[in-house]
Amino acid sequence: MTEKQWEEMTITERQEYVQKKEESENLIAYLPPAMVKFFDLDSDELLDEKIQVLNELKKGTPIEKIPNFYNVLELLPDGGIWD
Repeated sequence: MTEKQWEEMTITERQEYVQKKEESENLIAYLPPAMVKFFDLDSDELLDEKIQVLNELKKGTPIEKIPNFYNVLELLPDGGIWD
């Protein structure tokens, strides 16, 4: 997020953004260790989806049953990791 984007946000939007960032950081421990390097904690993209995926992992939902699992792995190379 740029400084300009931050300044244009309302106080409520800023608080919500900070809460989402903190929540995703707290939930990262539930991501399989082999996948952590593909999860971009610094990215502001897909925050809601990241939180949803991480909460599903926390509940014990298998990866193949989690919508958007691979979408939130922003650092995953094109073609996946099994090439």
